Amino acid sequence: MRSVMKKIMTAMRGGVNELGEAVVDNQSTRIFEQEIRDADNELRNARRELAGLMAEAASLARQIGNAEAEISRRENDAQKALAAGQEDLAREVAERIVETERQHVDLSHARQRLQVRIEQLKARVQQAEKQLAEYKRELQVVKTNERVLRTTAQIDTSMNSNRSSLSGAKETLERIRERQQREEDRQNAHVQLDKELSGADLDEKLKAAGIDGSKQAVDDVLARLKGAGSGSN
Repeated sequence: MRSVMKKIMTAMRGGVNELGEAVVDNQSTRIFEQEIRDADNELRNARRELAGLMAEAASLARQIGNAEAEISRRENDAQKALAAGQEDLAREVAERIVETERQHVDLSHARQRLQVRIEQLKARVQQAEKQLAEYKRELQVVKTNERVLRTTAQIDTSMNSNRSSLSGAKETLERIRERQQREEDRQNAHVQLDKELSGADLDEKLKAAGIDGSKQAVDDVLARLKGAGSGSN
């Protein structure tokens, strides 16, 4: 019993998987389009992040420039203090220079690390843009193919319907021809019956045989008239 229940549960899971796959297949174009929109949003976020990092790099560059200017200015101050014989003041300025140089080194390292990150993100964004552009082109192709398939299916359905209609029209035409032929046969039979009843059929047969009673009667009348004319003379 346990084995049977296990098989039933396995079959149910298989049915659920098949149903899920069927849904995905039916909605695959819509899913693909949504995935492209999601990727587009992620790419916009990446661009914003990249712009922020580049702005931070520009800020670090300014700080580095300011530190370099500060070092140069403090070195000039130290030289003046030494020239004036104020070595203690010059030492104090030198300490400030050391501190500024350390800041300069830290800022430079931070900017270098940030620049590496920027270059990596730029490459990823560029690759993503190319891939997304390709997917968008493919989406247009997919949509066009879907329209072609739908149109073809509609045409096939219409043609099947037309073939059914044409088949019905052919049967109707054959019935019309049969009815007309029956009517024509009935009319011909009626005419033939009238001829037979009136004797016209016999007259036609005599004429066909070269025996024309009407023509013979006319010939007889003409012969009698000729004979009467010659007797009176």
